[in-house]
Amino acid sequence: MGGGLSGLWDGMTFWLGSQGWEYLEIGRAWQWLLIVGLLFWFFLVVRNTVPALKRPPVRKLSIMFLIAAFSIPVFYLPAVFFDNTTNYTIVDTWRFWIIHLWVEGFFELFATTMVALTFIELGLVSKQMGLRLIFLDATLIFMGGIIGTGHHWYFSGMTQPNMMLSSCFSALEVVPLVVLCVEAWSFRKTALLGPDQTMAKKFYWPLMFMLGVGFWNFIGAGVLGFLINMPIVSYFEVGTYLTSNHGHAAMFGVFGMLSLALCLMVLRESASDEVWAKAEKWIKCSFWGLNIGLMLMLVLSLMPAGFLQLWDVFSSGYWHARSVEFTNSGLLSFFGYFRMPGDLVFIFFGAIPFFIASWKVWRFNSKTSVK
Repeated sequence: MGGGLSGLWDGMTFWLGSQGWEYLEIGRAWQWLLIVGLLFWFFLVVRNTVPALKRPPVRKLSIMFLIAAFSIPVFYLPAVFFDNTTNYTIVDTWRFWIIHLWVEGFFELFATTMVALTFIELGLVSKQMGLRLIFLDATLIFMGGIIGTGHHWYFSGMTQPNMMLSSCFSALEVVPLVVLCVEAWSFRKTALLGPDQTMAKKFYWPLMFMLGVGFWNFIGAGVLGFLINMPIVSYFEVGTYLTSNHGHAAMFGVFGMLSLALCLMVLRESASDEVWAKAEKWIKCSFWGLNIGLMLMLVLSLMPAGFLQLWDVFSSGYWHARSVEFTNSGLLSFFGYFRMPGDLVFIFFGAIPFFIASWKVWRFNSKTSVK
């Protein structure tokens, strides 16, 4: 990408460098590679889900899971519906389809489905409760999410009533996953206090990561999302550091935590109690390191920088707050460097301990398989 911006790939920048559209910069060739990779991922998902379709008790859940997984590669395709000669309004329509609906919508549907399936399998929520929330999420995505995308279209001639409806529908998208995790938390407390504590104790840390998904979905997508997405706030804040503040909390907090939770589910299932006891202290450290590190990134760097930039929008204009002169100014640069404490906590107390725990379980399994 850097080579394209520097003019090293004359005539090929659009394909190999940068398309020039904010938040969707990668060259078109890399987008097609991403689509191929996503379709291959979906093929692997289908191959491993087909046996479950033959079991009546889990058939409906399996179908919803496949729909959620299928939506990720298919609904990324609008990213290639435009090029560098397309009318700006059309570009902005499909660009925000990817930014808002693909990331915040279909990813959200997949996350809700995965969390619901896991909680149902562990007995933390009933099948009826899980299915209802998945259907609610799907309804909000397919009926409200498309409308909700419009709250970004300030500069594309969107009317005021449309902006109002879009913001309302967008705000509803976080509800199912938050409700699901609140329900699972109450079930988890009951399970830990009840006579049958086996499942709740065995999968304690995978569940904690899952509940972290709900927490960051509420904070990152909900609170910090509302902070920048509600009219007329978004008009002044879109593209500032407050957008990055929301993006960090929502992207890693939800989808990153979900990925780690699923990894831990596999690790726990493949490890004996003895091996898990050796890895558990590292997982505990990783859980708190990742969450505290992410929180420090927001509180010490991205959020104060965002509010400072917002103040400049009000006082000097949006163009000035987004200019290189302002974003490279002393105080903004200071908050950029002050991101380091959160990064260090995240890496050394979060990412590295998680790697160590995974390596310990893998090493034991390797020794066992050799014997």
